[in-house]
Parts: sequence; structure tokens; C-alpha cells
Amino acid sequence: MNITKINTEVIFPGVESKISKFGTFMLQITFWGILVLFFCLFVVGPAYGIYKRGFQTMLSTALICWIISLFVLIPVTRQYIIKRKSIARRIVVDSTGILFYNSKNEITEKILYTALRPSKQNFDVYTISPIGSGIVPLLEITIQPEKKNESTQRIDMNLPFRIVKNKPSLYAHFMHGISVFRPDLRIDPSALKSFSVNSDTWKVDHKGVSLAGWLLILMVLLITCVIIGFVILLAETKKMI
Repeated sequence: MNITKINTEVIFPGVESKISKFGTFMLQITFWGILVLFFCLFVVGPAYGIYKRGFQTMLSTALICWIISLFVLIPVTRQYIIKRKSIARRIVVDSTGILFYNSKNEITEKILYTALRPSKQNFDVYTISPIGSGIVPLLEITIQPEKKNESTQRIDMNLPFRIVKNKPSLYAHFMHGISVFRPDLRIDPSALKSFSVNSDTWKVDHKGVSLAGWLLILMVLLITCVIIGFVILLAETKKMI
């Protein structure tokens, strides 16, 4: 495998992800609220139904609900509770590339400039909007890490259970790093436009909260209202029983 060397003497300060406290709080409350609501409806609810209506009457319904809950709760518990220490908590873009750190300040994933490879496309660094990725596009590159085959990879500056408010700046700094340390790679001008990056200063032209940001906030608020409505409805139902 060819090893690409970069000039490490260039002064290139790092940029770290900034977390929106309010957005993160709302996101976490919404996620765990939905999870608790799901647990109450599909686990506690059937058990309560057996207690009130009898084992024979509610057994089939309870089994269906519990089987469904296993397919949801087991993956969630494994990914977000058991493996929570391996979840990335912050992102740093510096002179080496993109580094993802967990809560113990350990690197969980890295995308190095030295591992980047030319693409078979018209440009080596470009944006793509895969189905289900939302409004904001992802940056796509060709990479060949150590002892691995060359492949394309989509760079996502999101973090689990966290709202990163300076994602465009992270993308801009990464593309700036490519222009400095890997000038042999071609960056699609539309990639700069997608993240409002000024090609002269490599800074983001801030224009307030984006449409995607407002839609995300609206979605979180709507889901929160639905959860509160369900809780109130369940409380009123219990009073009537």
C-alpha cells in the first residue's frame, strides 16, 4: 500500500465540535421519553392487562407485545447503554484529519489525510444526499486505511444524542485541511457551496439557523408534545379504571 506523506510543519489549528445544550437536551428527552413510553405500552401495559383481565384473556396480546419489545429494546440497550463508552462524544478536525473521541478522551474513529485516495469520479471530494440522510448532504471521499481495501466513505459530523451546531465549520476545516495537506485531491466546488464555505477564507458564511435546523427543532417539539399528551392520556385512563 502506498503511504502518502504530508507536511507536518504547516501551522494548522484544530477545530472542535460545539454542542447545542438546548437542542441536545430536547433530543435526549425525546429519545428516552419515547423509549419509556414504548416500555410502558408494550411491556408494562400487557402485564397490567393480565393483572386486570386475567391470564387467558390477555396472554396472546401480551406475547405479541413482548416479542415486539424484544426487537426494539435489545438493540437499543446494546447500542446505547452497554456500548455507551464507545460512542463518540466530540469531533476534532486538525492537521491529521478527523478524530472522533469518546467520553474517556479515547479515539473511536479517525479519518486521516494520509489515507485519502483519488476517486474515480470527476472530483475526489464531493457531496451526496443519500435516502434518509435528511436535508443536509454528506461529504463523500475515497479512503484506504492501514491494512484495508480502498473504499468510499461518507463523512457525517453528527454525534449520537448530541446536536452539533458547528457542523458546516467542521466540514469547511476538513476541506481546508485537504487543500493544505493533500493538494493532489480535487474538491468539488458544489461541496463548498453546500456548506456555505468561502473558498478564499475557508470560513462558513453564517446566515442564522438553517432550514434543516428549524425543521429539526419543530420535529423535536412536536414529538415532545405527543409524549406529554400520551402521558396525560394514560394518567386520565388510569383514573377512570
